[in-house]
Amino acid sequence: MKKLLLIVLCTLFIVSCSNKKTVVISGKVIGGSPLERIEIVEMSGVATLPIANFGVDAQGNFSDTIQIPKNGVYTLSYGGSYGTIYLKGGENVRLSGNSAAGFPKVFTVEGDSKNNVFLQKTQTYLDNYFSKINQDIITQDETKFIDQLKKFKSDLNKEMDNLVKSTGADSDLVKWKKDELDVNLLMISGQYEMMHGQITNKPNFKVSQTYKDFQKELKKNEDEKIKVYPSYRNYILSTIGQDFQAYMAKDQKADVTTTEKFINFMKTKKDYSQTIKDYLTAFVATSVDMHPQQTSLDKLTKLLDENIKDSEVKAGLKKVEEAIYGLKIGTAAPSVDFIDVNGKKVSSSSFNGKPTLIMFYASWNSYIAESVVPMLKEISNTYKNKVNFVFADMDDNAAQFKKTAVAMLNGIEGQKLYAKGGLKSEMAQKYALYGFKLPSYVILDKDAKIASKNFMNIMDPDFKTALDKVSGITGPAIAPPQMQVQPAPAPADSTKVKTEAKAK
Repeated sequence: MKKLLLIVLCTLFIVSCSNKKTVVISGKVIGGSPLERIEIVEMSGVATLPIANFGVDAQGNFSDTIQIPKNGVYTLSYGGSYGTIYLKGGENVRLSGNSAAGFPKVFTVEGDSKNNVFLQKTQTYLDNYFSKINQDIITQDETKFIDQLKKFKSDLNKEMDNLVKSTGADSDLVKWKKDELDVNLLMISGQYEMMHGQITNKPNFKVSQTYKDFQKELKKNEDEKIKVYPSYRNYILSTIGQDFQAYMAKDQKADVTTTEKFINFMKTKKDYSQTIKDYLTAFVATSVDMHPQQTSLDKLTKLLDENIKDSEVKAGLKKVEEAIYGLKIGTAAPSVDFIDVNGKKVSSSSFNGKPTLIMFYASWNSYIAESVVPMLKEISNTYKNKVNFVFADMDDNAAQFKKTAVAMLNGIEGQKLYAKGGLKSEMAQKYALYGFKLPSYVILDKDAKIASKNFMNIMDPDFKTALDKVSGITGPAIAPPQMQVQPAPAPADSTKVKTEAKAK
């Protein structure tokens, strides 16, 4: 019986492991810098947040094992540039590129490469194909324009089919790319519908039913497209943009967010599915109203929760909320463990009994030594008797933490601790930390409850207000460090200059 149970447990373990979407990604960036990070971002969801963040060493080498939510196309970013990469659970992908020659938009892929070779070759063909299209296409009569788009679709799908044969790309990627082509053709058709009358001086121009039928064909599986392609959300918004602007002009109520007006507007659109309404509403909310200065966050989140039905959209919005604002004020701070510079375990429970300011930072935030540390010294000197100061390093390993804590935080009183695993740590997950949020700050009260939003700027007036509140004292205004101004050079002796010029 025990043997049978062991076999069952082993089988379950194997199945659970096989269901995990683990990808090993490694490679080298020529000209890469340890101060730059490689990020992989989910491009289709509502949140579009990084799922991985890792660095390169002094020679540009990198390696990481990451968990992906699903097989698919992701955004690859490095040094302010962007590209796309296909990731599939269980694969080992090795990339190489040159930061001065277009990485990460341009890279060579080895290992499990067939899907990325297909993706790259397809995109190259598409770019070349569309670069030769005459820009006057918008001026063509409708019938000729539709024929052109049909030819584009036929030519490009045929080339993709040829590339499938030569690369062996997976069917889900091929479908993704063909559906993306349909979305791009829809966007071109939308531009034609919007601009043709104006450009050809035909103000009363309206597209025919044949044109609408062609667009309908491109819109097949619309609910699926709205989930996968942010560009499709943009397309739908562009088609209703003028109607929404007119609706907005009639609704002049004060203290009403654009999101609330959009929700009310979409209630008048009976021909859109709930899925489309949910994704478009989330798109508007995250683009317009969910920002650090939002003063009616509770009202906004309640509105979204009541009107959005899709559970994935709700989960995505929750991630965005935590990424922007941090954890909800008044809730218990997550319990996590750190290690100190001597490798000793330190529990966050040790902060209890006194308010705590936690600063999250990493070695690639090298500028903080000059711009942030001087202000932190003044702040710690003011509040140190009333507030704990904890500096939580989010580097990839403990060795880097030890170097960084000494080099960057020299002279500041407080606990210098390491969240083991950095941005993969329990700390990062529980506090919704991402690379773009470093450095950032959160304040806990004496009972270890969240007492502030997540600050990314200690000169935010609300930062000082929150510190004053938990400490019970009123500190001085927080000012940036004084810049050292070099004295101007003494004016030249004009007589001497002229004499030397004549001598030459």
